[in-house]
Amino acid sequence: MMLRGAVIMAGLALTLASCGDPRPVGTEMIVMPATASDSAPEEASRPVLAFDDTLVSFGVVSEGHVFTHTFSFVNEGPGMALIADVSTTCGCTVPKTWPRDPLAPGDRGEVEVSFDTHEKSGEQDKVVSVVANTEPGVIRLHLVGTVVSPDGP
Repeated sequence: MMLRGAVIMAGLALTLASCGDPRPVGTEMIVMPATASDSAPEEASRPVLAFDDTLVSFGVVSEGHVFTHTFSFVNEGPGMALIADVSTTCGCTVPKTWPRDPLAPGDRGEVEVSFDTHEKSGEQDKVVSVVANTEPGVIRLHLVGTVVSPDGP
């Protein structure tokens, strides 16, 4: 999984670089911890994306409601942060937008996600995984709440 993420990030870096993007994307943004040794220099730390919130409750909603939330964050550095992918484990939860360009320290960004409660009922915890060249490499965002079916529990 870790290698897959690095390959995705390398592909994204090449894609951005080949599109004439004015913000340089280099291999220094690609982190492959599985290949690192204990002798790696400590100054090679990765950027941190500080989210305003990683867990949002949508409360109690009736089945068929679509809940949308925007998770905001800032790159606390050090260095450029690059989001390689935003994914979910279920088709009912969809990541809509997120920054596709590298973010400098201090830059803010948003990940917009929607959850369609159609054919869902009961307690819900929908997880959105943000994969980036950051520490940690995968940040998990949660949409939680209860969906009430018109037919009852």
